[in-house]
Amino acid sequence: MPTEDHRDQGMVLLRDERDLLWLVLDDFVARGNDRLCDVHFLAREAPAEPPQPFISTFGVVEPREGLAALAEGLARAAEGEVSAMRHDPIGPGLSLELKATGSDETLTFEVVLWLDLVRMNPAMKSRAVRGRHQSGMRMHVTAAALRDFAAGLRAYS
Repeated sequence: MPTEDHRDQGMVLLRDERDLLWLVLDDFVARGNDRLCDVHFLAREAPAEPPQPFISTFGVVEPREGLAALAEGLARAAEGEVSAMRHDPIGPGLSLELKATGSDETLTFEVVLWLDLVRMNPAMKSRAVRGRHQSGMRMHVTAAALRDFAAGLRAYS
């Protein structure tokens, strides 16, 4: 097992069905059995406008097995095998809840994402002290978008 960090500039993206909300995971680092990445929530008012980040956090740690399990669960959901799931990180990180609606060609997912600000970096902790303990977003995604996101996660686990 390498002792140095291995950094990959890749990005994994999950877009809502109207392409107005985005979840971006990027700047992946392999550190032993852990995977670190930056998490960004982005939004835009219209599809022609560039998305703007409204919250970002850096160096989120997820064990390789946890990232692989998340990717597998999302892939199974995209295939219609799983109708609901929840992923809570062991440490500070990205929490995810997923609920399927429809079936086959009409299969879509409500995805709720949040970051626990109390356990994030010092700047986020100061925001949490002022009463904003979590930041999150709710989006609706297609099965194809979820499948692509799961494949991207699998590449980094």
